[in-house]
Amino acid sequence: MALDGFVALGTHLTPEEAGLARGILEDQGIETLLEDEALSSVDPLVRLAIGGTKLLVREGDVPRALELLGEAGAPGFPHDPSASPPETPEVPESEWSAAPEEPPAEDDGAQPGAGARVVVIGIILALAAVALLALTRRPILDP
Repeated sequence: MALDGFVALGTHLTPEEAGLARGILEDQGIETLLEDEALSSVDPLVRLAIGGTKLLVREGDVPRALELLGEAGAPGFPHDPSASPPETPEVPESEWSAAPEEPPAEDDGAQPGAGARVVVIGIILALAAVALLALTRRPILDP
C-alpha cells in the first residue's frame, strides 16, 4: 500500500515490534510511519484480522532500512547471512527425555476445597445477618 510515497517495509503482529523497528530507523534519519498501530493495540483478534501494524518508509529508503534492521536483528527482518548464527546449547538427552519428578504429597489433614467452603459459608451467614437486621428494624404490618 502506498501513502504519499511511502511503502510497507514490513508487517508486524505487535505494535511493540513495529515501534522497535521504527526507533532503529528514525535513529538513523529514516522517516517512518506506522499504520494500524492503535487498532492493533486494541485486541489480539483485531490485530490478526487487520494484519498487524505496518511499518512504512519512503520508497528510496527501503534498501537502507532493510540493511539497518537486518544488522540490528529486528524481529521479522532478514539478518546478515555472513554473520555467524547464535550457538545452540547442547542439552543431554537424559535431561530432556526423563519424566518429571513428582512433588512430594503434603498431607495437612484438610480436605481439598475446604477453604473455599469456609468462605462461602461465611458469606451466607453475613447475608443472613443483614437480612435479619433489616427485618427487625421495620414493622412487618402497619396497624
